[in-house]
Amino acid sequence: MAIGWWANSQKQDCKFIQGNIIAAVLTAIHLGLLGSFLGMANQLVNVIRFRLCQSLNQADKAQTTYWLFSPLILSATFSTIAVAQGLMWAEHWSEWCAVFAAIIMSISLFFFAGSKLRLAMLTSNLFNLMLSIYLLSWSGIIYQVMSIAILSKGLIGEIFIEKSTSDDLNQTIGGTTNIVKS
Repeated sequence: MAIGWWANSQKQDCKFIQGNIIAAVLTAIHLGLLGSFLGMANQLVNVIRFRLCQSLNQADKAQTTYWLFSPLILSATFSTIAVAQGLMWAEHWSEWCAVFAAIIMSISLFFFAGSKLRLAMLTSNLFNLMLSIYLLSWSGIIYQVMSIAILSKGLIGEIFIEKSTSDDLNQTIGGTTNIVKS
């Protein structure tokens, strides 16, 4: 849990993604040992999705134009895998919330960065929280609630920084305008 929380508190996307790769590997092992094939399979797909996103971010733009590794193809592929997992194994509406969370991350990892990526992760965690509540998984509930709190704190901090920077800029521009008018 601590690795996932550390990852969600990172400001840099590369650390955010790397931490989530490690957290997904450990979660897959944990769920596999508990006997949850669906959970383990979902986390292994997460590892691949995060790793491909990391590779695309590090690769030269000329190399990413290859159709197989385009963000659109990767998003569609991972979203399709999530829906297929849902069709095969989902037995309750809360499990479909987890499928929807996977679709959100499948799209956002390849198209968003910074605060938009973290907002998508927060939304994904809210959907995953529904499954944890339905399963009465206290470790899942604690993990999701703490992740939501960490992501929310970071997003609120970014909003205040942007607002104060914007206000400072407006005051500077307003002050310059007044000097020019004088």
